[in-house]
Amino acid sequence: MSHRGPLLTLLSGAVVAAVLLVLSAQANTDSTEASNAAAQAPPAAAPSQSSPSSDAIPPSGTESGKPTATPSKPVPTGRKAVFAGKVESGDATIAISVKDGQAVAYFCDGKRTEAWMRGPATGGDLDLKGAPGGTLTGTYGRNKAAGTVTAGGQEWKFDAPVVTEPAGIYRGTVTIQGARVDAGWIVLPDGTQVGVLTLRGVPQPAPPFDEDTKTATVDGTTMTVTEAEPR
Repeated sequence: MSHRGPLLTLLSGAVVAAVLLVLSAQANTDSTEASNAAAQAPPAAAPSQSSPSSDAIPPSGTESGKPTATPSKPVPTGRKAVFAGKVESGDATIAISVKDGQAVAYFCDGKRTEAWMRGPATGGDLDLKGAPGGTLTGTYGRNKAAGTVTAGGQEWKFDAPVVTEPAGIYRGTVTIQGARVDAGWIVLPDGTQVGVLTLRGVPQPAPPFDEDTKTATVDGTTMTVTEAEPR
């Protein structure tokens, strides 16, 4: 019996060593499998960096992020578009009527300076001329017209919205005691009338006209007023 103690001790130590050997081998196997799995896994995708698409459409009314003078939609063929408003300085008015590639424009300060201009209006561009020395260049679309007008030796910039009747351009002619009388008016969206009348070559403020009857009274004589048409 005296030899059993050491023998049991040796056997217990052998069992513990065997268990540790098995656990170590299992740990090495798990580590190797994890390393192999990591090596075989596809590389992680790099974070994507967004870039502008060539198909991206800029916001309405802009071109390359900058405001444009003209809306993109053109005036439909066979339809008339009328634009009216004050010039940038606010001391004069401009109105333009466009239809089927032609335009008529009228500049007026309501006192003595005025200019009638006509010309082509194609592809959204305006290039109008009139005597004496009136010119208008700019662009137009369905919503507004913008550009520069010259009259009476001065130049103004304008940005005029599209308007609906009775706003627009009007003119009238009558003969009084053998003298021809010409008048022009711009009716703004708020109903304000701005016009110049020329009697015997002298320009002066035009009297208001009746928008219902389309007539004006000049020195007791009735003048017929008509809307100016592009042609």
